[in-house]
Amino acid sequence: MTTSATTKKGSVAHAYAVNKRVEIWVPSPTGDSSDSFTFTIPCLSDEQAEAIANTWRETWGLKS
Repeated sequence: MTTSATTKKGSVAHAYAVNKRVEIWVPSPTGDSSDSFTFTIPCLSDEQAEAIANTWRETWGLKS
C-alpha cells in the first residue's frame, strides 16, 4: 500500500513563532488573497511559542 500526502485548498501554509506568539497563515481555498486567514496564538514565552509552532508544522507536514 502506498500513502501520499495531499495538500488541500485552505490548509495551513505557514506556522511560525514571533515575540511570544504563534502566527498561523491559511491561504484562501479559492486562490484569492482577499479571503486568507492569519491566526495569532498568544504564548507565555518565546520557548512556548516555538514549541507550539513546531507542533503545528509537524501536524501539517510543513518545513521548518
